[in-house]
Amino acid sequence: MKEKFPNSGWLLINKPEGVESFGVIRRLKFRYSFHKIGFAGTLDPLASGLLLIGINKATKKIPDIHKEKKSYKLEVRFGAATSTLDSEGRFLQMKSITHNINHRIFHLKNFIGNYQQKIPNYSAHKLNGKNFYELARKNQIIEDRYKQVSICKLKVLYSSISKIGIELDCQTGFYVRAFAEELAKSLGDIAYASRIKRLKIGDFSLKQALAYEKILDFSGTNDLHSHLITI
Repeated sequence: MKEKFPNSGWLLINKPEGVESFGVIRRLKFRYSFHKIGFAGTLDPLASGLLLIGINKATKKIPDIHKEKKSYKLEVRFGAATSTLDSEGRFLQMKSITHNINHRIFHLKNFIGNYQQKIPNYSAHKLNGKNFYELARKNQIIEDRYKQVSICKLKVLYSSISKIGIELDCQTGFYVRAFAEELAKSLGDIAYASRIKRLKIGDFSLKQALAYEKILDFSGTNDLHSHLITI
């Protein structure tokens, strides 16, 4: 029988690649009974890092937390393009890398600030009540749509001919996968996001997060409560 969990607060999970954000929620709901539970900001199955879960009264604060600045670590792999802009999709094109890697820094600087970003076809953005990804999976034509996004800070972690590692701070609504394609396009090449890891949401950090595997070992409400940031 499920144990009732009456406490309210935030549970920070380090989600690994290959696990759905809703899968983490389902795992907790399998073990405990909550009044409400949800998370701030979906992580794609192939993305990893900070998943911020609100429990009970904390769920009321999720819309506000979702608006907070987020930080990511991104690896862009050049020379190939995929349908989903990340390593989950099918390869659409492959080509030799033609740009000068020393020019990347100058092109990166152009993205700092506000700009219009193309909304990816494989996204939860809605058109006539349907998610873009639902339409894309049915091979329906989706007219290009753009939204204003903002990058606050960019830092290069490493760079080689075929890839670059970047740490970036962005405002809500930013599509990290789309940025990989945008950067490559500005250089006259193609690319996809081969790795994405979320590091921060507002004041919450991945350093505070509990490994996903740990919740599989929870045996009672005390285990969950001991890792909860109460409100």
